[in-house]
Amino acid sequence: MLKPLALSIALTLAFLSGLARGQELYTSTGFLKIPAQVKLGAMSAVAVDREDRLYVLHRGNPPLVVFDAKGEYLAGWGDQLFKVAHGLRIDAEGNIWTTDNGNHVLRKFSRTGELLATVGEVDKGGNDETHFRAPDDLVFSSKGEIFVADSGNGRIVKLGADGKYQLQWGNRGRKTGEFSTAHGLAIDAEDRIYVADRGNRRVQVFSADGKFIAEWGGFGNPFGLLVVGNELMASEGDIHKIFHLDMEGKIIHTWGGPKVLELPHFMAINSKGILYVAEVDGKRVQMFRRNEGVKPVESKPAEPKPDAKK
Repeated sequence: MLKPLALSIALTLAFLSGLARGQELYTSTGFLKIPAQVKLGAMSAVAVDREDRLYVLHRGNPPLVVFDAKGEYLAGWGDQLFKVAHGLRIDAEGNIWTTDNGNHVLRKFSRTGELLATVGEVDKGGNDETHFRAPDDLVFSSKGEIFVADSGNGRIVKLGADGKYQLQWGNRGRKTGEFSTAHGLAIDAEDRIYVADRGNRRVQVFSADGKFIAEWGGFGNPFGLLVVGNELMASEGDIHKIFHLDMEGKIIHTWGGPKVLELPHFMAINSKGILYVAEVDGKRVQMFRRNEGVKPVESKPAEPKPDAKK
């Protein structure tokens, strides 16, 4: 009969062995508790600030809601402002930025919900230096520059930190440097831009001045992207999975599935490593913790379904 210490060691080794044999990379720790006064709609995006406050953007009212680091509801704003709430990011100064692909604009809010700026023209889509058509996402460079996934125009638009147009690249299409739907963005420490080219079932990688670097595929239809350390995470909303790629584009992990996720969209991670996933169909934000010790395994993704319109 094993003594308590020996038994404890044996159980620990068995647990680690289980991880290595195929336990999911992330384990759910539950769902964000949304207060009753929030009328939920399709859950689109999440973002975390430097103090681990969580911001959630959904297609109900109020569309932008805020929680403290412990998950307690703080505030909500934006009623009647959005047509199709979609992307959500926080800049280096703590301002909250959103994309609205229904009325074609970016909005910049203070932490208290004051509308500070609107970029583009409300309800007027266009394809020029002052207009967007259905912008889906945005990210910020180390210099404060803004990159916008202008999905309706099939382009990436680069703005200065002052919000003024600098340059653009891309068109609608299937060739290198073109996009079916420039749906999600991510940026790494070297300011490389990763574009979820949904519909073309690939991620394209560019320099900050729009120079093509690489094209990665083999994992279905990317919706949202997130750089975490030396990995790129891609949510695949058609088959309800999360894929992890290394910086060469090789698939090193995959997890989730329809029993775990209900159309994973945009993602964020806090300082403690808690991953938040906005689930469109689930109308929820699910929280996950990474299981250390899971070995990288190249996976063969299931054949994706036809492109969903989310």
